[in-house]
Amino acid sequence: MSSLTIISCSPAIKTTGSWVNREKIPPEPIKSVFVVAFTDNMDVRLHLENNIAEAAEKKGLKAYKSTEIIGTVEMKYVAPVKDVFLKKLHDLNCESIFTVALVNAVSETKYVPGTTASYSPYSYGAYGGYGGYGAYGGPYGGFGGYYGYAVSTVSTPGYYVTDNKYFIEAKLFDIKSDELLLSIQSKATNPAEIAKSSKEYTKSLMEEIKKLRLRKK
Repeated sequence: MSSLTIISCSPAIKTTGSWVNREKIPPEPIKSVFVVAFTDNMDVRLHLENNIAEAAEKKGLKAYKSTEIIGTVEMKYVAPVKDVFLKKLHDLNCESIFTVALVNAVSETKYVPGTTASYSPYSYGAYGGYGGYGAYGGPYGGFGGYYGYAVSTVSTPGYYVTDNKYFIEAKLFDIKSDELLLSIQSKATNPAEIAKSSKEYTKSLMEEIKKLRLRKK
């Protein structure tokens, strides 16, 4: 992935689906997590990993970030050394891996039609009738009458609007068993700048994880 931009009246980022592998959830609560955002946009990667790691630590987990374990290298160079950093995670007794990746991006452009109104000359007579000379303001009458006429006949041009939609997926893996434990799909529509959007996305993830109740009964 070369970039991941997260990121109105309705929420810009919302969860669209989630899944939990309840059969494979460890019997004991997970105590540590390695966070990695699969993007070569370093600004995005830093914000996401920092925000998610901070949220995890608030939940009592020990959090490791890819920017600390792997370094600030492009993701295409990570695959060849996967076994190296996995061994390091085992050495650190890290129990899980939390990933975030952009799975699709769509731009939709639509036309918003303008408004038009029929035109007819306006004049306001001295006694409230149309067509004569007004007592206050000559052939077009006073401002009070003209204001209502202008507002009701104003036209606005049509315009085009482009909506940028990003589909993001977060996954949680158990390092020991290599099993997928959790998957959360989200959609970001016209996201704000990365610092704000990263926090919004992290908040939505934590709310969804809380709803899912990951601990085994």
